[in-house]
Amino acid sequence: MSSHARGAVSTGQDDDEMDIDSDAPSRSLEALPAELLRDAPNWLSEVRNLRETDVIVLLTPVVIPISRDPIDTSDPFEPLGRSLAKRHSRVRQIPYTQRNGITSTHLGFIKRGHVIILCFAPDPSQQLQQEFAEVTFALSDNKPCIIVICCKPTDISQALPFPTVIQTVDYSPSALEATAALIFGEGLPLHGDTPLRPANDSQLQARLWAVEQWNEVRDMTSVSSLWNECISSHFAIDQRTLASLLRRPGYAKHYVVREPRNGELLGFCATYLSYVDKEGENLIASLAVLLVRSSNRQQGVGLSLHNHAISQLKRTRGVMRLQLGSTFPRIFYGPSSEMQLHEEWFRRRGWQLNKSNVPGQGRIVRDVILDFANWRYPEGQSRHETTSFRLCTQEDMVGVLEIVETTSAKQAKMGWYDQYLSLMNGPNVKDVVLGTEDGSVVAIGLTYTPSCGSQIASNLPWAGRIGNDVGGVTCICLPTQKSVILGLLDACVKNLRSQGMTKMFVDGVANDSDLLMQFGFREWAQYRDVWKDI
Repeated sequence: MSSHARGAVSTGQDDDEMDIDSDAPSRSLEALPAELLRDAPNWLSEVRNLRETDVIVLLTPVVIPISRDPIDTSDPFEPLGRSLAKRHSRVRQIPYTQRNGITSTHLGFIKRGHVIILCFAPDPSQQLQQEFAEVTFALSDNKPCIIVICCKPTDISQALPFPTVIQTVDYSPSALEATAALIFGEGLPLHGDTPLRPANDSQLQARLWAVEQWNEVRDMTSVSSLWNECISSHFAIDQRTLASLLRRPGYAKHYVVREPRNGELLGFCATYLSYVDKEGENLIASLAVLLVRSSNRQQGVGLSLHNHAISQLKRTRGVMRLQLGSTFPRIFYGPSSEMQLHEEWFRRRGWQLNKSNVPGQGRIVRDVILDFANWRYPEGQSRHETTSFRLCTQEDMVGVLEIVETTSAKQAKMGWYDQYLSLMNGPNVKDVVLGTEDGSVVAIGLTYTPSCGSQIASNLPWAGRIGNDVGGVTCICLPTQKSVILGLLDACVKNLRSQGMTKMFVDGVANDSDLLMQFGFREWAQYRDVWKDI
């Protein structure tokens, strides 16, 4: 999964998949459309740490459109409101006039807001502008206040005695977009009173890019190269396997950003849809991978891909949940600890990643692996249990599917039903291991080997990547309160051992990982479980 930095499901080291837009390119001195003159109280950092429910209040002047077309009735500051809203969902734009200034109407919004942005258009009256700013500061009750002066450099901006001031060349859409990027830390960092600026502003300025649907024939080699650049070697994967994971007609849409002049691929995003239940009406939508070339971060490539992908997924009928990572095919369960995640970047876009014990908000989930030689399940333990274990038959499948649907819904395990359904009326039904007690099914596990030919083997690549002798078990359902996890895993070990496997891979373990470590498993990868219902 991923908006791992350097790219995708999400992270910050140079080797990471989710470290999005983290490294700034080299710069030389040229003019920027928006510059940070000062930020003495470091208020911009507070803007970048807003909660999803916090409100930005944007106060903008009523001005003549730049086009000066008499039939143009648009608000020239709307692009700023839209650009801010792409970065934070709750933005309230309220115009003010030079004649009436900040009124009681504005007061109500300022009181409810968490950050106040006050914009000035070119005006000869410095005193009037200062009065508006002073009123706003007085009403804001020490909330972060950002003054944006939309005019070419003058003494006015330097004279305004306010702690956080941004100056733009004008109030054109490009200048206002640059302002939004600068406020949210996606523009180029400035240092002191002589900021460094990019040699080619059109190349390096954070902006929105054209997003195209990927084409496997055209883009696969470049995407594989981007993967090798951005992803930790722990998740090394060959181009053929990566292509098979991406190739899901009808269930996947992937996107690219390309350099318009030479066609070079700068970023890639993979998304999937999975059915939740047998009705086939509810879907989980996965933002599985988001990769940005290291030399093109902090330019809006990741932002453009993320916003486009999420917008497309939300428009899909039946989508009830958005996931950072993917269910099936499982590229990454979620943001990986192997990758340094740019948490602030994702949190500003509505993803919660810091609650390690809360499902969907950063709960720790592990992939674990067992060498059969280290399996410490007590010899003869199964003889003392009332639960018996066996392989599934076609006659069992209707009941199995009903249990999987109910159990996975209770455990918020989306996409499991579809994996079991794929075995119906096929030769791999025996890959399902059942635990029964007094005629009732109390445990279900889905096993696979690298060469078994089932859909699950193609959806979970990591066991096969580790070795040809590594089998796996996934989508473990325990419909009752009885703890039979160890007995079920022992039955899976025996099933896989009979097929020539020497190790077993278990993916997506949340609550039982510490228990499994006591019986010989070891951690292979650690992720955070990140999703939100819509």
